[in-house]
Amino acid sequence: MLTVIAILWVLIWAFTLVDLFRRDWSTGVKVIWAIAMLIFPVVGVIAYLIVRPPSSADVHGVIGSADAPAAERSRDHHPV
Repeated sequence: MLTVIAILWVLIWAFTLVDLFRRDWSTGVKVIWAIAMLIFPVVGVIAYLIVRPPSSADVHGVIGSADAPAAERSRDHHPV
């Protein structure tokens, strides 16, 4: 059971780091958050998830960019 919890925690931690580096923040802010999550894994991840502002994908459910080709946009809206 402890192994399952440890694996889930590592996955949450990894996804949090991926989310951190995908944001358009300055490099310094990203490095500070990454160091905080490495030194204080539990507290750092929880603090990041509470403090981070939502991205446009979180708010609007945006998956792709607006400049995607028309064929891809229409395929997203039609089940065929």
